[in-house]
Amino acid sequence: MTFYIEACESGSMFPKLASNTGVYAMTASNASKDSWAAYCGSEAVVKGKNIGSCLGDAFSVNWMQDTEQHNPNSERIGDQYLTVKKHTTRSPVSRFG
Repeated sequence: MTFYIEACESGSMFPKLASNTGVYAMTASNASKDSWAAYCGSEAVVKGKNIGSCLGDAFSVNWMQDTEQHNPNSERIGDQYLTVKKHTTRSPVSRFG
């Protein structure tokens, strides 16, 4: 089972997750840092109207784009983690399990 958790301080959810449980978690941040939004300001346009908010988060956008670019049945989760971590530059993407 794999969890993708998007939230500030999301790494606080899994500090004791053992590696032998069959559960893996990738989080937008560690236990003490914020995660960063994406598609804000002039990029936050829906049907031609700026909604005055952010439409996504850098971590979530990066892992969903990676999933769309690779076959999720054959891409190794560790490889996906490295790609998402590389592209998510403003928050410390973390993994557990």
